[in-house]
Amino acid sequence: MNEERILSMSAFEAAYLIRTYREKNPDLDTTDLIKTVRAVRADFYPHDYDAGIEIEARVPPQIITPLEAFFTAAIEAVIESRSPVWARLAPAGRNHVLQAIGVNGVQCLRSAGLLSSDSRATDWWDMLASANRGERDARLLAQGREGERLTLAYEKKRLLKEGIGRDPIWVAIDDNTVGYDILSYVWHDEAEVNRLIEVKTTLSVPPRLFLSRNEWITAERYGAAFEFHLWDLKTQHLTIYTVDQIKAHIPADNGQGRWESVEIHPSGPGCDDTFYA
Repeated sequence: MNEERILSMSAFEAAYLIRTYREKNPDLDTTDLIKTVRAVRADFYPHDYDAGIEIEARVPPQIITPLEAFFTAAIEAVIESRSPVWARLAPAGRNHVLQAIGVNGVQCLRSAGLLSSDSRATDWWDMLASANRGERDARLLAQGREGERLTLAYEKKRLLKEGIGRDPIWVAIDDNTVGYDILSYVWHDEAEVNRLIEVKTTLSVPPRLFLSRNEWITAERYGAAFEFHLWDLKTQHLTIYTVDQIKAHIPADNGQGRWESVEIHPSGPGCDDTFYA
């Protein structure tokens, strides 16, 4: 059975009906269960029960409600049994998966509650990304997400305090290749303008941050509209750096050499550790 047929709401809802009726009628076999469902729920007759049987068999038997949990388990079953290409795109961000999974797959993810930015959804996407990364990258991802959550909370308070009626947007959840993590806002000449934030975290003493070439190209492109948040996770202390403050620490390409990432110790020359909010 092809993936497009399995990863569809007609199959997922059929699987859920089979599971709920199995709980109520544990003595019936699958064939009789489907006959019962079709007799009682005539409006669901067009659903793909053959695909639903395959999905329901792979979802752990204890998962029945809530509906979102069942659909999430069904998606995980598809990933485990078929290792789809779209799942391997998770380290690049949610949007990359959505572009590859197709309309039916997007509907399944939405019905599973996995297209929001709440902790349940973000934790699930991070788990999927980690499964397609190495152990070290998974630890760094978890550390980075902690910093992004701290910046979201900080920016929400700042926007409220400054009278800006918007919420910051967690860009990195959907696409971590754009060169920044959070889209926020500031006042400029009595107008609201974008503020792009790249979030960095550190557990080191003294603090340090790693910057990729793509992140720096983005920062330099946006200039004053861009800033870096460095969170010391041990103390939850935030230091904010401008592009100009970081610029002094960016290496230059020489000869056939081309830099791809740089380690910066912000307490060095050119960065003022007292510049924080």
